[in-house]
Amino acid sequence: MEDPSRSPVTTAGFVRLVSAWLATLASRHTRVRYSRHVGAFALWLLLHQRRHLLGARPEDVVEYCRALSARRHDFGDEEFPVRCRNTVATAATALSSFYRYCASIGLVVDNPVRQARAIDSVASYVPHPRRRPPELDAAALRAVVEQAHRDPWLGGALGASMVSLVLCLHWRPERVTTATLRDIRRAGGIRDRARFVPLPPPVLGLISAWLTERPDTGLRQVFVHPVQPRPLAAIELTRLVARSALRAGLGRGITPIQLSRAAGTLAVQGLPVAIPTSEELRTIAAAPRQLALPEDADGYDPDWQDFGQQALIPLPSRG
Repeated sequence: MEDPSRSPVTTAGFVRLVSAWLATLASRHTRVRYSRHVGAFALWLLLHQRRHLLGARPEDVVEYCRALSARRHDFGDEEFPVRCRNTVATAATALSSFYRYCASIGLVVDNPVRQARAIDSVASYVPHPRRRPPELDAAALRAVVEQAHRDPWLGGALGASMVSLVLCLHWRPERVTTATLRDIRRAGGIRDRARFVPLPPPVLGLISAWLTERPDTGLRQVFVHPVQPRPLAAIELTRLVARSALRAGLGRGITPIQLSRAAGTLAVQGLPVAIPTSEELRTIAAAPRQLALPEDADGYDPDWQDFGQQALIPLPSRG
């Protein structure tokens, strides 16, 4: 292998070094994000300091972090822009991980990010503390499914089946919205790439109920818009979960990832979520076409109209 310290940014030696480091990271999303930060720093170092990544000095790390924060690194927690702080923190963490790996295989003597933190605190910024998500137990997750069935935009079997798949399979929203009819061709479950995953009977019943209501659009995606001839996007499922969780009393900002992680934790503890059947939902959580609007104030949230979503049912005017 050629000496990567003498290689430009785009040579095979540099690529092999970065690839070997990324292979030590477990999360695919972490690998994508960290590789982006390391590549940006390598390019900046080559263009501005005329040095290779393995020749970086602590002063270079400080200068790069200052450039990311628009040289406003001395602001306090309240004044500093949140996005700049998070960007600097993630970049410093990614670079520190890379240089720790290089030190472990003998390519560098010490971690320049660790040395930079002793010079200037800009290189050790951490993101703002985030609001802890609420404790989502089995009853709360079941309530989200019920409210998804009541959703005025994507309610009924469509909303309930999508949220149920998030809870049962722990999929990301984009994986749910891209599921195809071929994935559910085999009875009793759904295909997850190369393997077949059985589904609980309530979830199968919700999917079957949706397939009977699904418009004949000629699209291969399972979940399509009930009115417009187009497949649903991941952001629409995310908004559906946020609306349903808000109506279920879980607060704002609940995401599909939080639901899937909570359901996975309960499954490990032997407390699976009791997904309601289609018959139960029609009784306890009326579908949007059955809601008695405008008298039923819990059946809609007028604020969501500001996001450009049109309801399947007429909503009362704000006047």
